[in-house]
Amino acid sequence: MNAALRTTIRISSDIWHRRCGQELLLPSSALRIADHHLHASDMLTFEDDNDWFCVSQAVKCFPVDRLHKKAVEDAQSSLYVTNVGTSSIHLGNSLMLKDKTLATTQRVFCRVSSSASAPAAFTDQERNKFSEFHPTVDVSFPQLERFEAKLPGSKNSMKSVLSVKVGPQHINFASHVDHAFLAETAHHALHSISKASENLVINYLGQPSLGDTLQCFASEDKIYITRTDDDTGESTLVAIAK
Repeated sequence: MNAALRTTIRISSDIWHRRCGQELLLPSSALRIADHHLHASDMLTFEDDNDWFCVSQAVKCFPVDRLHKKAVEDAQSSLYVTNVGTSSIHLGNSLMLKDKTLATTQRVFCRVSSSASAPAAFTDQERNKFSEFHPTVDVSFPQLERFEAKLPGSKNSMKSVLSVKVGPQHINFASHVDHAFLAETAHHALHSISKASENLVINYLGQPSLGDTLQCFASEDKIYITRTDDDTGESTLVAIAK
């Protein structure tokens, strides 16, 4: 089953106009479209005791000549399930504009029981539902990577390149800080050190909150995003991207 969805590309805010003259979808826009399609599909169920967390994402965007002119037409998003674990699911998404590929994504979501603070296993019924979304065509998705979940050095020894305060516009319907916003922040920080590209891979390690200050530190080709609690001053690592 290929759950297809027609979607709009926002000419004013979804397109990355690169200095080299290329036009392509912003990685964060591709992830927001993939997320919109996921929730529109009703594949993931939100119950009182269960919550979902995105733990890893990879996105690849493709240049399209004069995209700002062609984007007046609707694009088509296709959603797939590429792997199912005990309580985690790998999702693939492809976004097409006629015969042009705009972006492909691969993402991992984990389900957690809020009361038990432990993974919530899928039922056989849920697994059967997921199987309906297995790819029936050959689609190549970007590869996920797992980074070492720690800062490579002290914050004082690393270059701080961006600071952002989490506002109400960054909170999604599940009361989480939106992971596409964190990807957007990472892409911005990578661009500031000339490491932004059409590929973005990000690991999510913690959950920021409204009012937190996010600080981005650069080390080689990666960005490390920390959150600082304004009340306690405590700082923790929440995401790594390259």
